[in-house]
Amino acid sequence: MSKLIQNIAFVILCLLTIGYWVYNGFQNNNDDILKSSVKDDNSDLIFQLLQNDTSLIYDSILSSDYISYSDTTNFTNILKNQSTHPITIDEILPYYTSEYLSISYNNSTLNNYKNYLKNTINFNNWDSLNKNLETLYNFNIIEFSSYLEEIGLFKLDSLTYFYLKSDEPYNIESLLNLIDDSISNNYCKKVSSHHLFPLLLSEIFLKDVSYYINIGEYFIFSSDSVHLRKIFGNNLLINNPMFSYYKNKQFNNYSLNYFNNKSKESDTLYNIISYQLRGEQNGVISNFKNFKIKKNTDTISDTSNRDITYNKSSNEENNIREIIEETQKSLQSNSLGKITYYIQNGESFRSGSIKLKEKLEKAGYNYNKVKKNHVIFITNKGSTKLSWSDAVNLYLDKKQPSEGDYFYMEKFYY
Repeated sequence: MSKLIQNIAFVILCLLTIGYWVYNGFQNNNDDILKSSVKDDNSDLIFQLLQNDTSLIYDSILSSDYISYSDTTNFTNILKNQSTHPITIDEILPYYTSEYLSISYNNSTLNNYKNYLKNTINFNNWDSLNKNLETLYNFNIIEFSSYLEEIGLFKLDSLTYFYLKSDEPYNIESLLNLIDDSISNNYCKKVSSHHLFPLLLSEIFLKDVSYYINIGEYFIFSSDSVHLRKIFGNNLLINNPMFSYYKNKQFNNYSLNYFNNKSKESDTLYNIISYQLRGEQNGVISNFKNFKIKKNTDTISDTSNRDITYNKSSNEENNIREIIEETQKSLQSNSLGKITYYIQNGESFRSGSIKLKEKLEKAGYNYNKVKKNHVIFITNKGSTKLSWSDAVNLYLDKKQPSEGDYFYMEKFYY
């Protein structure tokens, strides 16, 4: 009898133990799911930032550093297997640009976007707009996207502008001519359809724009032609110490870059919002930062294309420049090295560029992707430095470079 009782007790104990294990496993699984959902909850953060969501408390945002592709309704899925890009839009934007967004874009991005729309039951509207453009203008959005490198927006004096970037601007211009709408002024052009940007990314490009100007590789769009008149000059964002501080604090190339200077003129600190996304094999890497930079209130006047007086500080600019210089020195001390190719006697620019391509690809770089933004051509015994575009315009099948002229590129993580 006592043995029977012992057996029953043993069975009960086993059942309780098994039940405990099952319960704990279930709870842990729930916890993992909960953590995962919280972690992925930042997939729409870019929308909140662009919409200036008042519920956001920037100082306390804990952005997920990884957003999985598993939820096919996440907007961030459009970045899957996408290329990255350096921040170069500041080379043409006005000095006082307050906000900008740049996104790597090509026909692969467009395909990702279409899949995203299908998973969110919004594809039919996109398809209708696309067919409308094809029928009326014989405009192919897939071909158009294949010539793109980058798309985005920026804000200046409370006005919003959209932009496209392409290393084949002549092809972009040719396709835009299919939807051209003649206008009387001589400083900008107009397209006859508002569907272009919604077809590329309707969640980001919420306004109708049809007027545009072309500046090199960039096409700048606005809702009104007068907003494009004389907005660009020599006083550029790249010369703004506050923006330089932000740019030097960014990680290397990402697929999406966002900047917003949320400070007011009366504030004692610059309040800079930075957000970056990069698509990897299984998900998106995320990087959110909120920078605070002290500023003073010495008044200077800006007369470049804008008759406005701004409160700026020479001391503030010097302080920020010192920070930038320290950052650059730190980067130089950790330099990965350089890649050079010296022109031989009688060698053409074209022949030298082919040799450079071989060296770059041997080092693991994509020649076509890095040459424009990272390679310079040095002439006159080192006294003249030319950008890739300037060197091509001057030397390619035109002028013979001198022996000792050379291509130069600082190595970087790629």
